[in-house]
Amino acid sequence: MNFKIYNRSQNILLPSNYSTFLGESHEAVVLAELLDELDLSSLEESYSNESGGRSAYHPVMLLSVLVYGYMNGIFSSRKIAGKLKQDLAFMYLAGNNTPNFRTLARFRKEKGFYLETILADVVNKTHMLGFISFGTTSLDGTKIKANASKGKNETQDSLEKKIKGFLEEAERIDALEDEAFGDNEDDVDPELKTKAGRDKKKQELEKKREQTEVHLQARNISLINTSQNTKINTTDADSKLMKMKQGNFANGYNIQTITENGFVLSSFITNTGADQNLLIPTLQAFQRIHKTMPRYLLADKGYSSEDNFVYCEQEGINAYIPIHKDPIDLTQYLYDSKNNTYTDTIGCVFRFKQHVGSKGQRKKGRPKKTEEVKFFKRTKYQYIDEKTKEKKYLSVSLEWQRLANEHKQKLATPKGKERYKKRMPDVEGVFGNIKHNLKFTTFLLRGLTGVAIEWNLISLAHNLKKII
Repeated sequence: MNFKIYNRSQNILLPSNYSTFLGESHEAVVLAELLDELDLSSLEESYSNESGGRSAYHPVMLLSVLVYGYMNGIFSSRKIAGKLKQDLAFMYLAGNNTPNFRTLARFRKEKGFYLETILADVVNKTHMLGFISFGTTSLDGTKIKANASKGKNETQDSLEKKIKGFLEEAERIDALEDEAFGDNEDDVDPELKTKAGRDKKKQELEKKREQTEVHLQARNISLINTSQNTKINTTDADSKLMKMKQGNFANGYNIQTITENGFVLSSFITNTGADQNLLIPTLQAFQRIHKTMPRYLLADKGYSSEDNFVYCEQEGINAYIPIHKDPIDLTQYLYDSKNNTYTDTIGCVFRFKQHVGSKGQRKKGRPKKTEEVKFFKRTKYQYIDEKTKEKKYLSVSLEWQRLANEHKQKLATPKGKERYKKRMPDVEGVFGNIKHNLKFTTFLLRGLTGVAIEWNLISLAHNLKKII
């Protein structure tokens, strides 16, 4: 049998370019071309060593290596550093440089501030290529686990006990120090009679003191603005215990994301589990980044609320959001404007009790009566049975009546149904790719700032991979 000759020690006569082996259509080659087309001058200008010092690794090289790692489900800086010595695509993007894992981790943490701008530039590029138009967008949230153990959640009482323990440890170190440097010559350690011995003892005591102070600060910061029963995670104090999609509870973050055609346009990260109050800050983040608002917004009923509908109206956004609760059918009541009462079909008279949810400013579309006038979300009426003294209540919101009916009618039309069908494959497809295909289910960085950096990085990787 004849075989082709192979030699593992074969030398290459002429040096080859890595792109020759990869090919022009390889993902890493196309990624490098796309990044070269972006304006990354602000990232480069964030370095300053003109007056001397060791040259830094080029930030575009570090960025491309990190992005390519996230594009392929490799998030650990150690694993990426390992790929730089054995994976041809990584070696190509790094230009044969081999920054260690600490350099990669430090770059991700310290220069992550620029990722939001870079992500916005990529979104603008997809807009120029015709992939998106800021037209019909989708909003939804997903939970991502924090880099924190659920067992590290503690109440203020338990934290105070631990801090007390650390304080006692600090006092013990003080006692040791007093004993070591006391005035009584007979009690002095023989080592302290020499300068070298005294310096050694000082270093040991100082090291113990620094360790104690670090523990104290880590615990003490969690007590600020904390109620007695609120649990704080001592590993990642910003994370909160919340229900994950699998039904279990874990410390994590709620990622609110606006997408279009499967691209991440912007995100808002919070440690609040409920979605209803997050529509407005998420849209505000979108406007801050892109200087515009989407024309259409698709969201599930978890975002249904009077405030959200009013905000979309004011910003000129045509929202398609199923209502979470049907308004009361006021046609079943007779309203007496003179006495401000509602009478139902069996003759029960509901009289005014109180306004609920006062607003200090006039809502758009409402008549301006006086400068001091206040408007309310709901007005509560009460009926008391004269015989049984049983109480019944009627809660009326004319604004919610109008908004709910308008949205129900809009979503019931054939055009509304067809448009709303785009929501699930659009935004859920993004989360599915990031969490299932790329296996990004847990943050590596901690704190709101850290997770924002990492989410921008995975969003950048998702968008670029979709373009490529």
